[in-house]
Amino acid sequence: MGIATLVAVLSVVLTGCAVPAQPAPQDYTGTWRLQGEDGDRAAEFTVSADRTYTARNFPVDLACRSGNAATSPPGCADGRYPTSFSGHWQPGEGSSPGVRLYYADRFVRQGYASNGGLGFFVRTLDAPRPDYLFIRASSE
Repeated sequence: MGIATLVAVLSVVLTGCAVPAQPAPQDYTGTWRLQGEDGDRAAEFTVSADRTYTARNFPVDLACRSGNAATSPPGCADGRYPTSFSGHWQPGEGSSPGVRLYYADRFVRQGYASNGGLGFFVRTLDAPRPDYLFIRASSE
């Protein structure tokens, strides 16, 4: 290894210019609860290692993004709040770590890794903070 190569490698290592590690899928498993809520009526979803999830008491504006009641989770047709449903999930792609939630094989929302939780945006991704922040529920 030449001196120039060694210097280049050391500068990358020492300055932290390496590609940051993406969270592994198992980092998302567990129960996530809407920040500030607790009890039986709290909005939450449980992400399982088998790539399924169950959402309970989910805010309608978060679950019903498509405007098509036939392909949206239950409760979207009549605006019933809250809604509960289940589906499958995938890790976020590229530079957007988080989880992508699907219902009946249709995309519902993506939760983005944000301040130790999963942030969901309803109106725009350009907002300074997510509209909803779910934090990992403590195991009791």
